[in-house]
Amino acid sequence: MTHQLVRVCEPSQPEAIERRPSVSHENLEIFYKSCWDISQSGTNKILTGNKALDTHFGGGISLGHLVELIGNSGTGKTQMCLQLCLNVQIPKAAGGLEGSALFIDTNQDFHPDRLKELALKLERQYAHKVPEFKAHKMLQKVYYVKCHKLHQLMATVLSCHRHLANHPDIKLIVIDSLAFTLRMLEDGAQRYEMLLELHESMRRLQRHHELAWVFTNVLTHRYVRKKFQVEPALGDLHSHLINERIWFASSSELHLGKSWRTSRLIKESE
Repeated sequence: MTHQLVRVCEPSQPEAIERRPSVSHENLEIFYKSCWDISQSGTNKILTGNKALDTHFGGGISLGHLVELIGNSGTGKTQMCLQLCLNVQIPKAAGGLEGSALFIDTNQDFHPDRLKELALKLERQYAHKVPEFKAHKMLQKVYYVKCHKLHQLMATVLSCHRHLANHPDIKLIVIDSLAFTLRMLEDGAQRYEMLLELHESMRRLQRHHELAWVFTNVLTHRYVRKKFQVEPALGDLHSHLINERIWFASSSELHLGKSWRTSRLIKESE
C-alpha cells in the first residue's frame, strides 16, 4: 500500500491579513464612555416606594439589573411588584422614566383592583407636580401575560424582544413568580437547564434594551449537614446570577443581601 503525503499550505502573511474580518474604528474604541458620562445620562432608576431601599440603591432599582424579591406568601412581594409597575411610569417632568411595564403572572396572584388602588394613591401623590398623571392611564401601560405552565413562561420570555419592538417604552418586566413553574419539574437537571436558559434570555434582552427584570421567589427547606435550613428556592447558582435580592420578613422588615446570613436590615431611618 502506498501512502500519499498531502501538503497543507497556509496562506502567506499578506493574504492572511487580507482575509481577516475588517474591524471598524468604532469597535476598536473601548474608552468611549466615562463614569461621568454615565452619571449625566439621565434617570435610569425605578423607585421602589420604600425610602430606605431607594437610598440604598442610589435612587431606586437600576435598569440592566436582575432583582429578586424573596419571602413567604403574604409578606408584600407582589405588592412591591405592582408598585414598581406604576413607579416606572412616573413622568420625566417629575424625575421618572415615563416608561411602561410587562407583568408575567405564573401563580395567579395578580389583582387589577389592587393595582388600581395603588395607581389612585400615586395619582394623588403627583397631582400637584404632574396633574395629567392619571390612574386610568397608568393601568393602560401595564401589560399582562398569564403563564400557568413552564413552557408558556419560556415562550413568553423568549418572545419578549418582539413585545419590545412594538412597545419600546417598556422599562420593567416582572415575573411573579419565577420559581412557581420551574419547581413543577421533577427532573433536577432539566430544571437547572431551563433556569439557565431563562437567565440567558433575560440578559440577552438587556444587552439590546434598557430595562430591569424583577421576579419573586419563595423559601424552601434544604437538608445541609444533618439539619434542615431555610433557603431560597432555585439553588446557589441562581443566587450568583442575580444582582440584588430583597428579603421580605413577616414583620414587614426588608433585608438586602444574597444570603440571609449576610443580609442587612434596611430601616426607614437610613
